[in-house]
Amino acid sequence: MTGLIGGSSWWSAHRQSPTTLLGSGALPRGGRGVATAWNHHLMPQTPPPSSADRAPGTTLTGLTLPGTALRERPELRTTAPGDLRLARCDLTGADLRGLELVGTQFLDCTLDGARLNGAALDETTWRGGSARGTLFLDAELTEAVFDGVDASDARFGGALLTEASFTGCRLMGAQFEGSQGLGFEVRECNLYAANLTGVTLTGEDLTGLRLTEAVLRGADVRRAVMDGCVLLNADLYGANLTGTDLRGADLGPLDLDGLRALKGAIISSGQAGRLLEALVGVSVSDPAPGRHPGSP
Repeated sequence: MTGLIGGSSWWSAHRQSPTTLLGSGALPRGGRGVATAWNHHLMPQTPPPSSADRAPGTTLTGLTLPGTALRERPELRTTAPGDLRLARCDLTGADLRGLELVGTQFLDCTLDGARLNGAALDETTWRGGSARGTLFLDAELTEAVFDGVDASDARFGGALLTEASFTGCRLMGAQFEGSQGLGFEVRECNLYAANLTGVTLTGEDLTGLRLTEAVLRGADVRRAVMDGCVLLNADLYGANLTGTDLRGADLGPLDLDGLRALKGAIISSGQAGRLLEALVGVSVSDPAPGRHPGSP
């Protein structure tokens, strides 16, 4: 298929049912070139539908618009939460700043280097695909769901992340410092060298996080269970670990400052023994069965 399904009669016949718009291959980069290609190559019969014409549940599939300014595109103006799905779209480097995309679903889309500064992205769903180096600065992401997304080096400074969740994501080098809200959830994510300074990680289940060389200075992770987490060389200075269960975590080697940073956390006797032995050469062992401590 070479273009979007078009035609005024087609739109009239399908306004009350879910709609799929199929995109073409790559379009020329640049303002007028893209507009011309969109209007004359993708939809030769009619211009793109406005938000008033688009049927509920519209899906835009396979759009390839890298580096394009999309703030004025009528196809991306939503009228109700959840009425737009983008599937397997390439929006690499696209400009989506300030767009109202509440409830939009991004399914296996590529948004590497895209700019979503200040965009309204509450309750959006991101499944698969990639957003490497994407700018979410000052965006509204309340209750957004990221599932299996590669958002390495993405920047979330100033973004509102209340009750957002990240599951099975690659967040290597991602920048969360300065993000806003009441906290967000992360599970089974690779946060190698990520900056989580001052963030609040909510929920009791923070299992399977790779936090090697991550910065969690001043982060709030109280009462969380961190089974299967790797904290090798993580910077926990000033983090609130009150009641945080680290018994199933890999703490790696720690110096005295690193040990002090664990204040309030729960660790196992085995972990404590290994830490003492590494720091001061003290061996920790339990007495043999039937033998009381201090007996000859």
